[in-house]
Amino acid sequence: MLSLSMHEKALIFLEKIFSILKEKKIDIGNWEIDHLCYRTSSLDNYSELKSLWSGLGELLIESEVNGRDIATYKLHKPVVFRDYIIPLVEVPAPKEGKSTLEGFEHIEVVIDVEFDEIMKRFSHLTFDTKALSKELNPELVVKFDDCSIKFHHMSLEKVIEIEKQS
Repeated sequence: MLSLSMHEKALIFLEKIFSILKEKKIDIGNWEIDHLCYRTSSLDNYSELKSLWSGLGELLIESEVNGRDIATYKLHKPVVFRDYIIPLVEVPAPKEGKSTLEGFEHIEVVIDVEFDEIMKRFSHLTFDTKALSKELNPELVVKFDDCSIKFHHMSLEKVIEIEKQS
């Protein structure tokens, strides 16, 4: 029953994101949405949700990123939304001292153009460029009220593969 609930939550979140994309005139076209991010509200909540997501998919990796753990799951049944098949969910523990609400928070899109092209194409938006300097898989972020979209050049699954080799 919980898996259906999470699946429904994912679809509701994607409807919301795509409504924002339409309103803001952001066309992600044929780019891949490689994963969704599901935020947790506390360390206890993180532990509970890891148990839940473990029933919905295979844990690919749990590693420390920016001072907190992030677990990534490859879903047994990917989220299918419109023409998109989304195989992964990342579940981060909350950052210390930062208040977060439980729920889906962002999508990540794998692009085949340079970040400059994205900023030109969507010049009417305000971009967060802080993560462009990341060594592995830099990202360009657009934040909305309670959700965001992150653009990358490499899928999370590929990043995990690279991390496991090093």
